[in-house]
Amino acid sequence: MMMLRRWAGIALAGMVLLAPVPAMTQGTYHGRRAWTLQNDRIQVIVTPGGGHIASITLKRGRGANLNPLWLPPWPSIEPNAWSRSDRRYGDPPGAPLLASILGHNLCLDFFGAPSAAEARAGIPVHGEAPVQNWSATERSASRLTCSATLPHAQMRVVRTLTLRPDSTAVWITESVTNLSALDRPFGWQQHVTFGPPFLQAGATFFDMPAGKGQVYPKEFSKGERLQRGAFFEWPEAPARDGETVNLRAYPAGSTKSSDFFACVLDPGRTYVWFTAINTRKGLLCGYLWPRAVWPWMGVWEENHFRDGAPWRGKALTRGMEFGTTPFPDSRRDAVRQGSLLGTPTYRWIPARATQTVGYAAFLAPIPPGTTGVKDVTLQGNVITITLEGVDRTLRLPVARPGRS
Repeated sequence: MMMLRRWAGIALAGMVLLAPVPAMTQGTYHGRRAWTLQNDRIQVIVTPGGGHIASITLKRGRGANLNPLWLPPWPSIEPNAWSRSDRRYGDPPGAPLLASILGHNLCLDFFGAPSAAEARAGIPVHGEAPVQNWSATERSASRLTCSATLPHAQMRVVRTLTLRPDSTAVWITESVTNLSALDRPFGWQQHVTFGPPFLQAGATFFDMPAGKGQVYPKEFSKGERLQRGAFFEWPEAPARDGETVNLRAYPAGSTKSSDFFACVLDPGRTYVWFTAINTRKGLLCGYLWPRAVWPWMGVWEENHFRDGAPWRGKALTRGMEFGTTPFPDSRRDAVRQGSLLGTPTYRWIPARATQTVGYAAFLAPIPPGTTGVKDVTLQGNVITITLEGVDRTLRLPVARPGRS
């Protein structure tokens, strides 16, 4: 029987040795069906249910085997396993998503809550994409293409993740097609959520090329620590108690809180980015994307405040949610607002049209003494990360289509 294994040639002192390269595997992740991509440095796990990037880990070096992405503190089930009679996840429209959410999920065809009419029609929070079953059309050790059709939104999304053998960066290409004969406004947001043990007060810090921002102007929770509706300049924002909060750091102390704020990303840059570091564990995680497509960064913090199902006061998260829209409101709200801080709050897609964007996710070990990230740039097929606190620059190749 032919062995189900592929081999790659590795040159060493004039000789060629054959080393095994694992094929794409399909298994499980915390009870969920999962696809696994990997090279010799990084492993990425994607769930067909919801299309979530559930885990991304280094395979060696500082910070190895630590998934920075959020694993909720409740049982995770496949999207089609949820029913209205299942009270573990609360009520619709949030329950369908909360039942299956993991790590990095896609918000499409809008970011935020459905309108009252949409909710009655069965539309969940953050649209249909994160609760659909995705199908794989291409699977190998280093490349996965998967897709989903959104029946009510009449849209199709296709996502390809590609690894290089020599890098800890993932290049992601995402296409959205409007299947209807009508132009339409929509939201397209990457909901990247971090959790413990990576998310750690006093050790986890966030950086991005942001300017002006605003705290969510409506009541986000009864546990807001930030001044509702306040405008600010990243990273300093006013708190409810009159103090100033540095938003780079995750909240320290025992006070429970739950907040949301949004920032405009630097319009002078072709590519914008964010990074998260844990200085104790020596790990950096970040994303880079074209500013023209996704100009907003929405930031969600949940610090053990929500006590209803399924939260029960156990969740600790920070969501770095970059995309077309600042706040998690309805599509109607985003269209009515039109713009904020001189930046559109939604996007149009023409009838029968396809829009495509390429972006990167990356991990890297960081040396002791690193205090943050000064800059992230993309030149050709290399991401360059300039660290703060140490004299170190990291360079990560990416598998951008059409570039060697």
